[in-house]
Amino acid sequence: MWLTKDNVFYLLNFSYIGTSIALGLLLFQLNEKYARRIVQLLVGLYMLIYLGIICQENMQIEGFWYYLFTGVFEAATIHYAVAKIFGPLLFGRGWCGYACWTVMVLDFLPYKALPAPRKKIGFIRYITFLASLIL
Repeated sequence: MWLTKDNVFYLLNFSYIGTSIALGLLLFQLNEKYARRIVQLLVGLYMLIYLGIICQENMQIEGFWYYLFTGVFEAATIHYAVAKIFGPLLFGRGWCGYACWTVMVLDFLPYKALPAPRKKIGFIRYITFLASLIL
């Protein structure tokens, strides 16, 4: 993408994220206790602060559809292609646990376990998905 778009951002962006994930995998192999948290901070804060706040990119699903329907190939479309489609296909669910800023925020919340089992209301996720798709 760096060569085809003639934009050095793509080279720096993917090099930074790839190096961060490689560092996390190395730390994981060395049995470092906080390997996952280090990667989450490196990648998550980069995506949240730099891409989200400074560059004002909407990295959520709304930004993906917005850019896709306007015919613009921006960060949200790249993010969803890499992070939501090809990353999980290649690496499974662990991908989002390491490289997703939303997971980073949720993992750093002080709530680790539920005090009681959840009620069986799994159908709500389908209603939410359908509503977001329609809206």
